[in-house]
Amino acid sequence: MSRMDLSPRHRLPFPLPGPWPACTGALLAQGAPWLQDGRTGEGLLGLPGGPVLTSRWTGRAWETRLGKLILHGSPWQALESALPESPGPWVGAATYELACDEAGLPRQGLPPGTLGQHWTALRQALHLQEDQVELWSWEEGPPDPDLWRHRLGTTGERTAVMAAPILDLQPRWEEVTHRAAVERIRERILAGDFYVANLCVPFEGLFPGSPKAFAQSAFLRARPPFGALLDLGGRHLLCLSMERLLTRREDRLWSQPIKGSVPLTGEAEADCRAAVALAADPKERAEHTMIVDLVRNDLGRVARTGSVAVSRPMAVEPYPTVQHLVSTVEAQARPGLGLAALLRSVLPGGSVTGAPKHAVCTHLAQAEAAPRGFYCGALGWIGPRGDLDLALPIRTAQIAEGRLTYWTGGGITRRSEATREWAELFLKTRALLG
Repeated sequence: MSRMDLSPRHRLPFPLPGPWPACTGALLAQGAPWLQDGRTGEGLLGLPGGPVLTSRWTGRAWETRLGKLILHGSPWQALESALPESPGPWVGAATYELACDEAGLPRQGLPPGTLGQHWTALRQALHLQEDQVELWSWEEGPPDPDLWRHRLGTTGERTAVMAAPILDLQPRWEEVTHRAAVERIRERILAGDFYVANLCVPFEGLFPGSPKAFAQSAFLRARPPFGALLDLGGRHLLCLSMERLLTRREDRLWSQPIKGSVPLTGEAEADCRAAVALAADPKERAEHTMIVDLVRNDLGRVARTGSVAVSRPMAVEPYPTVQHLVSTVEAQARPGLGLAALLRSVLPGGSVTGAPKHAVCTHLAQAEAAPRGFYCGALGWIGPRGDLDLALPIRTAQIAEGRLTYWTGGGITRRSEATREWAELFLKTRALLG
């Protein structure tokens, strides 16, 4: 994530009391939000204790609170109104279902009390980039190194990274069910109801270990460009995403949708051939083109007329376990564009829904095994003036009450083969399981 754009008021060199990230264990245990870019080694660890904004489903509507204060308006409007309450960025995530409600799209039912978004305001953070460590502050005064040394904890709490648990994750439904769901989507595509639909399946299992230990090992293995470990109060999100949902810098907007994948084996010649085949595959190109057109349309709703452009179409990008087709879609924001209107136009992301969105979301609300939760919602940071960097939380584990849920899925087109789609689900679990 583009964390150097967070513009802290104060930066202070800070010698770590131990090796990164093991020395952060005590802060993570206190609920510190952690953003990690595995490609550059850049990390941002927030000082816990700042204001927290949450939205929960009451059974009839979303109720948004800033601490104990109830905020008026929709969840996006309440978030936009709360941004000036902190001098620094808000770090957190929002669910797929909340995004559907904001956009007027169908979604599955939710039990009362379901968390829809959780954002923590940062006032200080520890920043690491290429072995350079700084304390950042957005407050009037500079950060206090002694406070940070105290909050990082004792030597015994920071000496080693614990071993990650061995997970046995099983899909919520069987292959025969998935094949039938794929074929039903193909039938509806052939009938003209929609063009592409992203069908997702939750994998579940017991989680006996520590979320922070699991995150440390997963970041080292997967090296995600949009890594995060967020404590949402009784629930942890471990994000290993490589997909940029939306970035805003003043009036510049851009998104980088992903569609199309092949395994990465580590054998140079074989991987090169696979990349060439991926870029030329008619099914993958058709699916990718439809999603890019959808993202262009989403940005076009809030952009200056004529400013939407695809600046980098269908680039093959390698990651530790997989290669993907990635495009970059850019636009100039229209004057006066607020956060709520921007999020409402872009979320939920086109690459995890389909085209047209309303028809696809109607179908998925009936076809998928459960609500997606924070999977396929939004995750990242939002600045007090509306600049933001949000990932689309694919490759994201939701950990609560000793269980881990990890969704995975793929885009279904008329050319899709049900057997291949089932195999792709397991390919995408490798980012989490290694």
